[in-house]
Amino acid sequence: MKSSRLKCFNALTFTICLALISLPAFSQEQQVGESGVLSDGSLTKEELAAAMLTAEQDLRKLLETAVDEIEVDVESTGFFAPRAWMQMKDRTIKEVRLGEEAEAAPPKIKLQLFEASLRSVARHNKIDAALIVYPGTIKQDGNERRVVAVEHEHRLGVAGIKLIPLHLENGNAQFANPLSQKKPFKIFYDE
Repeated sequence: MKSSRLKCFNALTFTICLALISLPAFSQEQQVGESGVLSDGSLTKEELAAAMLTAEQDLRKLLETAVDEIEVDVESTGFFAPRAWMQMKDRTIKEVRLGEEAEAAPPKIKLQLFEASLRSVARHNKIDAALIVYPGTIKQDGNERRVVAVEHEHRLGVAGIKLIPLHLENGNAQFANPLSQKKPFKIFYDE
């Protein structure tokens, strides 16, 4: 169970991380502050690597939180509902909560509500990263497989979607290696 989760996190690192090229030790404030490395509109290779490392670390924390929560849901009920998390400016992670009326909405409507909520807080510069998860299926080798669809974005210019195959065996959730691809920005920026 833990090893399948580790595969997901390692794949996230692999798909995002260009960043392990001799990184200078920038503080978080230097990387994203008004007078920091992003303020002049251009980045050196080292600055870009530091920014990508920050985005990778932030998204990894969000993914770990989401997978832990989904694992609990799936193992207790056999399914999970769409959910969303955000990383605040102070580095804390908070789950996005919908109002009572929205809780009864169909999954597609919930996804739109999560997206709109995250877009609002992102455009008011309150968060650095966002992640939305929802159940799905994919066809693989002629069979349908359950997946955890994970849409993620980071203010530092990373946006992607992961499809993480999910299997429930003897009450234990097992996650396989994710399939990853880029996606257009919806939360932090307009395409």
